[in-house]
Amino acid sequence: MVDEARLNPKFATQSTNLIQVQDGLWQTRWGTSYYGLEIPDEESLDGACEFLDSETNIGELIAVGGTTGKIYTSTDGGSWTEIDDSVALTPGNNANFIQIGGYLYIVNGVDYMVRYDGTALSSFTKVDEPTDLAGTLAGGLNTGNYTAYYQVTAVNEVGETGPSTTFSITHDVERAYWSETTSDGINLTWTAVDGAKRYNIYYSDESGYEIFLASSPTNSFSDNGSYTPNDAIESPNDNTTTGPKFVEMELSGNRLWGTKDPDNPYRVWFSGTAQYLGAFSPFYGGGWVNLEAGGRNKPEKVVHYRTGKGDPISTVLCSSPEGLGSIWQIEMTSITVEDIGITVPVTYKVVGSIGTNSPRSVVKARDNIFFANKRGVFSLRNKEQMYNVLSTDEISQAIRPNYRSLDDMSDICAYFYDGKVFFSTTENSGEEITFIFDMERGNWNYKWTIGVKQFLEYTDSNGKSRFLGIPRTGNRLIEFSESFLGDLGGAFNQLYVSPLLSVDKDETVALKTKEFIAKMGKTRGQIYFEILGLLKDNSLVSIASKEISDIESFGSNTGVGTDLASTTLLSTTQSNIKYVSDAWAVYLLAYPSTFSQSTTKKSIKKRKKVYALQFKVSATNSESVFTLLSLQAKGRLLKQRTPSNWLN
Repeated sequence: MVDEARLNPKFATQSTNLIQVQDGLWQTRWGTSYYGLEIPDEESLDGACEFLDSETNIGELIAVGGTTGKIYTSTDGGSWTEIDDSVALTPGNNANFIQIGGYLYIVNGVDYMVRYDGTALSSFTKVDEPTDLAGTLAGGLNTGNYTAYYQVTAVNEVGETGPSTTFSITHDVERAYWSETTSDGINLTWTAVDGAKRYNIYYSDESGYEIFLASSPTNSFSDNGSYTPNDAIESPNDNTTTGPKFVEMELSGNRLWGTKDPDNPYRVWFSGTAQYLGAFSPFYGGGWVNLEAGGRNKPEKVVHYRTGKGDPISTVLCSSPEGLGSIWQIEMTSITVEDIGITVPVTYKVVGSIGTNSPRSVVKARDNIFFANKRGVFSLRNKEQMYNVLSTDEISQAIRPNYRSLDDMSDICAYFYDGKVFFSTTENSGEEITFIFDMERGNWNYKWTIGVKQFLEYTDSNGKSRFLGIPRTGNRLIEFSESFLGDLGGAFNQLYVSPLLSVDKDETVALKTKEFIAKMGKTRGQIYFEILGLLKDNSLVSIASKEISDIESFGSNTGVGTDLASTTLLSTTQSNIKYVSDAWAVYLLAYPSTFSQSTTKKSIKKRKKVYALQFKVSATNSESVFTLLSLQAKGRLLKQRTPSNWLN
C-alpha cells in the first residue's frame, strides 16, 4: 500500500488540509482560531488542562507558562490569573496533569510534584531525616551481650524520609524474654522534624538489616518487646516526602502511576489507594518496581488497559534504541504479614509486543491503545478470534513513507476526539503538521499544515466543549473547529490527489476520454480541478483543468475574459479562459456568504487517450470550502496493441 497505483480508492495519494466526512467524502478541514486571551510575560506554554470543580461542576483552564514556569487559571477564555506566586515550575519542560480526589496533580520530571485543590497550589516540601536518635535501658535491663539496632524515619502525607543514623545499645536479656512486670524495654528519643506527621521505627538485632517495628505520633518511643518486627518492610533507601520526580502520569486501579523518573530510568512508581492516593511510600501502600533494570527497554508510559482475558490491569509501554520496545503488565497483589498489609507488584512481559519511544503519543481510543514509535503507529488490542492474546499491529502502512520521513518521532503528541486520533509533530523541514487516523472509516488523513505540542478539551460554563491545542511557540491556546475558515485568520492550501486509477483490468485497454464531471457539495470560494492521464509512453501529464467559483449561485455568471494566453493560473479580471500547458481553466472570482444549493456539477470536455487517470482538487484562498462528492470520467474503452515502448 505504498505505491499510489495500489491504493484503495477511498484513500488519497495526498490529502493536504482535508478531512473525511459522512461515508468517506473528502472535505475542507477544520479551521483554527485563538481561544482565550494571551498570558502576559509568557512566550510559550509548557502545558494546559481542564480542572473541574466537583461542587460547582464548572471547569477552569490551568496553564503552565513556558517562560516563567508560573501556573495560571482562566474561565471561559477570560483573563489569566496567577494562582500562587510562591509556586512555580522550571520552565521549558512539558507539564502533565491528572485530576483525582478533588486534586489536580502536576509533574514535569524536574520539579517536585505540585497539587492544586481549586483554590491554592501546594508543592510538597522535602522532610529531613530525623537526627540525634538516642536511647536508654528501662526496667530491669542492664548492659550485656545482646545488641539492639534502631533507625527512625519521618512520614508526611506523601511519603517517608530515609532512615536516621543507626543507634545501637546493648542489653543483658534477649528481647523475646523482656518482662512486662518489671517494664523491661528501651526508651528512644530523637529531634522533632518539621513537616512530619508521624515517625516509623525500624529494629534489628544485626546491623544493616533493620525492619519495621512500629509507628509513633511523637518524637519518642518505648520498645517494650511487645511489637513484632515485620520482615517484609525494610527501612527505605529513598526520601519520598516530596513525591517522586517523574514525567508521565496515569490512573490505573485507583492508583497514581508514574514513569520517566530522571534518576531511575527503569522505575515505575505507584501510589497507595483511597486516602493514600498520591502517596508513594510503601508505608501508604505505594512503592515502585524496576522493569528489566539495566536492560535495553525503559518504561515510557503507563496506561490502564486489560489482559488478554479482559481483566483490567496496569500496562507499561517501554522504549528501546531501535524503536521496537516492549509492553509489560503489572498486577498488584496484597499480602498480610503480622497485622500489616503489604502491596506486592507482579510483572509480566507481553510476548512479541512492541512499545513506544513517544509517551505523549499514547492514547486510549475506544477498545484500543494507539501509540507511535520509530517504525510507525501501532495499536494494542486483543487478537481477533484468539483468546487471551494481546497483539500490537502497525496501522500506518498507508502513510509509511510520509511517517518515516518525520524528524523526531519521540516528539509526537496524540488525542482521541470525534472518532478520530489526532497526531501532531514536526517534519524535517520544520513545518508543524497534524495527521489523523479516522477510526470510523479506517483511513488516514495526511496531513494538516498546523501542529501543536499538546491537545486538550475544555467545556465552558455554557456546556460547549472545545477542542484545543497548545502551540509550540506563543502564549495563546488554539481552538480547532469546523466553524472556522483558515488558520488563525490566514489561508491554508488544500490538495486532494486520488490514487492512480486504472481504466480497465486489462492494462492494454485505453480510455478515449470525452468528458470529466466534478460533483461538489457546499462549495465556496475558488476550487481548482485537474485531471492527469497516463499515456502510452508511461508519462503522467495534465490533460484538463478547471477552476470554479460562484458569484450568486452555482452554475451562473460564467464568461470569457480578455486575458491573453499565458502560463499563469490566476488573473485579476472578473473571469477568463486561458490555455495552460495542455489544460483549460475557467476562473470565476467571487465568494458567496451563503450557499444557494447543496451540490453543483461542473464538466470539462477533453479528448485524450489514456491508460490510467488521476484527479486533483485544490484551493488556496482562505474563503475556499468544498466537499468532494464525486469525480467522473466519461469516454469509450478501446482495445489497443501493446505500445512498442513497453516491449523495449
